[in-house]
Amino acid sequence: MSNFHEEIHYNGNSFLPSTSLELLLKHCSTRVKRPRDEYHNDQTSNLPDQQRFQSTVQIMKQAKEQLRNLNSQNADVISSVFSFVEAQYALGYEISLEMALGILLQAAAEKIDNQQYVYGRKLLSLCRQFSSKDGISPTQRLTHYFVEALQEKTDRECGIALPSSEEIQQSQPMDEKLALLNLQPEILAGQQENPFSLVCQFMAVGSIRDGVGSAEKVHLIDFSIDNGSHWILIMQDFAGPGRRDFPLRLLKITAVGTCRWMMEETGQRLSAFAESINLAFRFDIVVSDLKDLRKDPFELEEDEVVAVHVATRFWTLLAWPNYLDSLIETIKSLKPCVMVVKEMEAGTNKNSFLERFDEALIYISGSFDIAKECMENHVLYRKLWEEFCSGKMIRNILTAEGVERIHRHEKIGFWRSLFGKFEIVETELSRPSLYRARLLLKRSARFSPFTIDKDGECFVLGWKGNPFLSISAWKFPEDHSQPA
Repeated sequence: MSNFHEEIHYNGNSFLPSTSLELLLKHCSTRVKRPRDEYHNDQTSNLPDQQRFQSTVQIMKQAKEQLRNLNSQNADVISSVFSFVEAQYALGYEISLEMALGILLQAAAEKIDNQQYVYGRKLLSLCRQFSSKDGISPTQRLTHYFVEALQEKTDRECGIALPSSEEIQQSQPMDEKLALLNLQPEILAGQQENPFSLVCQFMAVGSIRDGVGSAEKVHLIDFSIDNGSHWILIMQDFAGPGRRDFPLRLLKITAVGTCRWMMEETGQRLSAFAESINLAFRFDIVVSDLKDLRKDPFELEEDEVVAVHVATRFWTLLAWPNYLDSLIETIKSLKPCVMVVKEMEAGTNKNSFLERFDEALIYISGSFDIAKECMENHVLYRKLWEEFCSGKMIRNILTAEGVERIHRHEKIGFWRSLFGKFEIVETELSRPSLYRARLLLKRSARFSPFTIDKDGECFVLGWKGNPFLSISAWKFPEDHSQPA
């Protein structure tokens, strides 16, 4: 393989001939793609499992360290990656292709950030050849979506005409796409095996149930109704024997969103379920963009207790802080006894492109790992989620600027500070629901990497120690809340 070490010069940068690196990577990729049960005769069988099979997050973090070392030595990335892959291949590490992709991808982002577009394109070209949205490993699929976004950013900055993020959004409405996605039978089935979905359901429903207490009329206002499956638990509880001494006269759910047909379909499904369990039920719809939402459309009654559920919706207004403040004031005017909030635990709301890239890479790497582990029986769910949700998020975070960059996310500390401005205080989440969630997680070995960490009164849900979602409950000032 000595001929692989021949170098050529390209625009002042030292490169290995692409065919040389490609040939070696192809050799490594054949090892990565073989089923795991074929490895038992390899020389890697005596290696610790964590060295042979690593999560996408681990790979990307280690690749970042490798890249830092290369940068500190002013080393050429491509030739250094070649040497690394060659050495790893000789030792029999199946992880070598993934690590190489991680280094090349992050190096490409750095070069593009420094406006070194020729070198950046070369790195992206190498990544593209060994990644695909249908790749065997999460790293290959993740790399594909990041490469597409980085290529678009490069094209824009080099003056190649492309449709704006706003134009694409208008031609493909987000709520319409999400509605189609969330109402698929495969999605409904997959959610019931997703620990994040299940744990959030238990905690949200338990905290709302505790908040409304023994009220005879309960009004749930949901800013994230989707397919409505999360309300089945509380509907069963309200119709169950636990309410015999103080029966519920009416449960009303108001869905807030822009996709009327999706909310109507969800309402029909929930109404049919309520009828089947003999629960007095009413379903209302408020069709409004969150930026324009006011108190007027809500049909509130003096003798009802209001609770609010907001799941991954506040972040959609981070590009417009004034609208976000207005939404919180509107929610406050509804006088809820409790508000349960779920948000992504990510820090992509950065002005620096490279900081956004780093935050998005680790967060979405973790989400790909979760999908791989938890969605093995629902491949269609995983593919739809990766292609639409993650692909769209990556593209917007990396290519859009200003108000066109709507995919901005903040961690729990930010929301705690923001709600504090409105005298909204954190309150304890339902302990019985937490206990129930922990029992659920113990039932399956697949859920063992799932973590629940306390931060203040809220809980941060993670995977293998990497934070992913926060769920929290909030009380409003006395003059704005109702007694339970």
